[in-house]
Amino acid sequence: MGGMTRVVLVTGLGGAGRTTVAAATALAAARSGARVLLLAADGTADADTVLGTGLGDVPREIALDGEPEAASGLFAARVDVQDEFQREFLAVQDTVGGLLGLIGVDPLDPEEIVAVPGAVDALALRVLARHAESDAWDTIVVDLPPVDRAAVALALPEALSRYVDRLLPVERQAARALRPMLAAVAGVPMPDDWVYATARRVVAELDAVRALLDAPGTGIRFVTRAGAVAAASDRRAAAALALFGRRVEDVVVNGVREAADGGGSAGSASSPGERVTALRELYPEAAVHSLAASADEPIGPGRLAGLGVPGVRTVAEPGADDLPPGAVRDVFEVETDGEYFVLVVPLPGAERGDLDLLRRGDELVVTVGAVRRLIPLPSALRRCTVQGAGLRGGTLRVRFLPDPAVWMRS
Repeated sequence: MGGMTRVVLVTGLGGAGRTTVAAATALAAARSGARVLLLAADGTADADTVLGTGLGDVPREIALDGEPEAASGLFAARVDVQDEFQREFLAVQDTVGGLLGLIGVDPLDPEEIVAVPGAVDALALRVLARHAESDAWDTIVVDLPPVDRAAVALALPEALSRYVDRLLPVERQAARALRPMLAAVAGVPMPDDWVYATARRVVAELDAVRALLDAPGTGIRFVTRAGAVAAASDRRAAAALALFGRRVEDVVVNGVREAADGGGSAGSASSPGERVTALRELYPEAAVHSLAASADEPIGPGRLAGLGVPGVRTVAEPGADDLPPGAVRDVFEVETDGEYFVLVVPLPGAERGDLDLLRRGDELVVTVGAVRRLIPLPSALRRCTVQGAGLRGGTLRVRFLPDPAVWMRS
């Protein structure tokens, strides 16, 4: 992927207007002179409706009101999950077609292949990586699914890479040892290196996606809505994204009404002012924007341009004191407290009932709601025992005590 491509991942609460904000964000970037791709990756056709035109898997240019279509600079495409899944399945089936015939299994026809549940998000990230690698775009704005799905999807490349790295060496050794025996029992040749060649290709694709998600030019624009119910969901979303070190660079509060219209009094927990303050505590490095409630849904570039959705930030220059938008920080730090080491994990918005911890060998398994991450422990902590943990002020602190049985002695 070219280092200059700017990627804006738009996610947020269900029903908060993510697709509308994503389209307006892409439009704002195009109006600034950038060559922009809006990638609809939420598995729906909502982007087609918002833009007022049908989309396919090939980017098409979107005409801006009052401007020639060829000069718009705004393109849009939708991830065709069924096509992606079918292409991948057929590639694997072609590789093992000879083996299937030997054991009497008929290969599937293309029309029989249906994408499995959950495939949409993983495949969408792969499509995103391909577009980014093409160097055809200055900016790619991605309309992701709601944050409960998006947080899991953004964690998939790291998790799958870990699984493949762990299982493949053992699997390969076992297969080599058992292949002659299995072939004799089954009466057919066993699969050869195609399994490992396929796994290597998958690993390479996962690495490309991880590099894209971790790149300095990749950031998250989080879309939420007004109201106390949404505020509770914001807290869970902040904790899930923080667990993987994903920094939200912008928060857009959609559908804000004045106090006289039922948006809450100036001192209530759901008032616009209180809401902005709470969001800044959850996302201290993010700019918070408010969009006024609209009488009807904005459809088409003309209406989208009038929403007032801010443009995307430019990427910070290398060497700046602060991390550039989207950069992934180490999710933890290690402090000392007398004879103890303390693992510090920022989890803004997390509550004790959503949190679960497990020490497994040299890793700490941290679960926040529906999201789980395996944190490799630094070498010093691997030689310690866990003495306790506490969650306070949006920070998880895990206490470790050196184990005399394994700690280096003078």
